Amino acid sequence: MTLRAGIVGCGGISRAHASAYANLDGVTLSALCDINADALNARADEHGVSARYSDYEEMFEKEELDVVSVCTHAPLHGPVAIAAASHGVNVLSEKPLSVDLETADKMLAACNEAGVRLAVSHQFRFTPLFQEAKAWIDAGRIGEFRSIREVGKGRPAGFELMEMGVHYFDGMELFLDGIEWIHAQITYDGHEVGVQDIMTSRELCKTDKRDNGIVAGDTMLIHIKGTNGGYGVMELYPRKQTQGWMMGPHILGSEGQLMIRPNPDTFVDELWHCPFDVSFPTHTPQWEKVPIDPERLRIGDGLWGRRQSIWSVRDMVTSIKEGRQPQLGGSAALTSLECVFAVYESHFTGTRATLPLKERRHPLVNRLRNTSGNRES
Repeated sequence: MTLRAGIVGCGGISRAHASAYANLDGVTLSALCDINADALNARADEHGVSARYSDYEEMFEKEELDVVSVCTHAPLHGPVAIAAASHGVNVLSEKPLSVDLETADKMLAACNEAGVRLAVSHQFRFTPLFQEAKAWIDAGRIGEFRSIREVGKGRPAGFELMEMGVHYFDGMELFLDGIEWIHAQITYDGHEVGVQDIMTSRELCKTDKRDNGIVAGDTMLIHIKGTNGGYGVMELYPRKQTQGWMMGPHILGSEGQLMIRPNPDTFVDELWHCPFDVSFPTHTPQWEKVPIDPERLRIGDGLWGRRQSIWSVRDMVTSIKEGRQPQLGGSAALTSLECVFAVYESHFTGTRATLPLKERRHPLVNRLRNTSGNRES
């Protein structure tokens, strides 16, 4: 069985999805859609796709697709996914799944009602290095699991939370065997974030104009409690990129440490191990690189050593063929987004926010509306 795939949104991230479909067996990239004709034609020309559309509804009506990658700006993820579901098309959405939980819930409901899959593309967890680190943890090779730490790319925290924080939450969910609660502190321009500091992501981040909805804060410290008893810490703050984007988990156990980082020269991920739980500047034994069989990185004719979208695309394609849910399908698709809004809820209430969130309304939009209503009254 050969599946027919489409992509809506032909910007930068679509290149990774198009390349994934081109390098996976049993699936063909059949149709592309974008309102920007130059972007659409450039991506279609790269992969020899003749079915080109400026209207995704028209594409779903005319093309018998099995799966679509939604690679638009985040506010459009919901409308495109719901339209795809109405035409019986499985949906793989880029992150974040949506800019609010109410829309994400509608996306999932529409896909469930139509009997199709909804998944979010968090490719990190599928890579061999993340899977190897998880195997080390589960086998007790670093002792009792203690904590995991992530640091953002260096953009303002409110933007980064939606752009990369959702990836980090998903990785933490993997290594922590689930997330129970979140406690967060947020500041902006040196003061504790209040309602007056809520703004659009484009207002907050001047270097990246992707639309991530309503956000707040340039600095965040986020504490996460895992189901396995361990903890996570995420730190997001503006900083200059002196050695590239060196994001990746630092995992601490009672008998050792693991770290996944991209090589600064090749950007290929590497897994490193230290046999001590405490590091000293000169007395700690040297960290050792964990060897990974290159064949584990192979998909088709290529080796995929970076965190490319092909890993999550492959899981979606395989799930359709096997008649199962993707690993990040169904309600699991919503977890990382729930964590985002748990951060804001925790900050503004000064308490832990427990997952899953009962309140589905956007915590920042809620507070803006309440403040506006109080002023009017």
